[in-house]
Amino acid sequence: MLSKNLIGVAGEYYVCAELCRRGVLALVTPKNNAVFDVLASDTFGQRTISIQVKTMAIANTQGWKFGSNMSSKKNNDNLYVVLVNMHDNGTNDFYIYKHDELVERVNQIYDEYISKPKRDGSVRKKPGFRWFDHNYFTDDDKSRKNNWALLGFTALAL
Repeated sequence: MLSKNLIGVAGEYYVCAELCRRGVLALVTPKNNAVFDVLASDTFGQRTISIQVKTMAIANTQGWKFGSNMSSKKNNDNLYVVLVNMHDNGTNDFYIYKHDELVERVNQIYDEYISKPKRDGSVRKKPGFRWFDHNYFTDDDKSRKNNWALLGFTALAL
């Protein structure tokens, strides 16, 4: 079984590889950068964005788990999140969001969860994390799958 660290690093490199295949320069940043994992730029340096990568391992059936910091908007139009869903056959799925759009979705799901009482009628305790999985996907979420054009680069044709 792979460590969480290796799964995360693999996701970052998968994102870089997909972007490079599409004519976008992409570089993994040094570790422990709290806001983003990948820098991406067109070949002329006219558009540069930052990408936070969240990777769901092959054996994970529970979805993406985030720290509670994923409930705070950054108000940065150049900050994106790519959710990587790894598969056994090597073809991964990528869901592309502007950071603050994903924060809105995650908060919506969290608010719905926390507002419903537990089965015994008691109030739910507030967990120190947030989550997002396919059970909560809307049509908009599904439309983001492998939709690299959402990053705003013109050289994304394959």
